[in-house]
Amino acid sequence: MATTAKTVGALVDVLERKPDLLVDADLTVERDGVAFTVRGYDDLVAVDLPSFGAALTLWRDRPVEGADAAAALSAAGLTAELRVRGAPVARLGASAVPGPLTERLGLGPVELFSEGALLALTPRRG
Repeated sequence: MATTAKTVGALVDVLERKPDLLVDADLTVERDGVAFTVRGYDDLVAVDLPSFGAALTLWRDRPVEGADAAAALSAAGLTAELRVRGAPVARLGASAVPGPLTERLGLGPVELFSEGALLALTPRRG
């Protein structure tokens, strides 16, 4: 009989006892009229959003806390990379290398890319 994880902590416990997951995906997702891509390459899932505002909305409306999502991804051997217009702005999960800010905020395995954030905020040249 299969058991259902009732908390993120229980889910992490279940995932840690399983082999790492591999993801193969090439999707276009639309949420609230904003289209973005999700591509999976083995243990990396790249989510590319069209604007920094769309990234902030997705982060704000996430179904679980960022630290919980990062811990669950890490336990599954997966990494999610959030990109804005192709520039990486954050990495969560197994391959993330937390910096002093994310460690101080207690975000778990989350890595922020200030260079990517600057690129995401910079207007494109025509």
